[in-house]
Amino acid sequence: MKGSKALGWVQAAFAVGIVLWWAAFFLVFRHDPTNTKEYLAFEGSFPPADLGWLTPLLAASAWGNLRGRRWAISTTLMSGAVLVFLGLLDSSFNLRNGIYARSLTDGVLNASINVACLAFGLASVVWAFRRQR
Repeated sequence: MKGSKALGWVQAAFAVGIVLWWAAFFLVFRHDPTNTKEYLAFEGSFPPADLGWLTPLLAASAWGNLRGRRWAISTTLMSGAVLVFLGLLDSSFNLRNGIYARSLTDGVLNASINVACLAFGLASVVWAFRRQR
């Protein structure tokens, strides 16, 4: 399938990135005294979805796309849809709670994560729909 190897590498990078993000969050970011209890509660609700569902889907999609498996179209569609959903949920919270404006670092980091999830999620969904028969 055309473009599946490149897509597979990006999916693998996203899967690793999500695991690294949560390691950094639990080891460093959650200890930031400027974080509110609401922010920590909200962020704390993401690991089951990110690590228990999205990361395995991305890993399966990457494996399937790197090996040219047709079923990877379905897992790519699912992982893309999850990325869009979680990206919208996170960006909505960030906008409503001033997270982007807390500091330049927070704004850039959170906006980058949200844009990457939304853009790659949408690109994955479009890619999968174009390859369905």
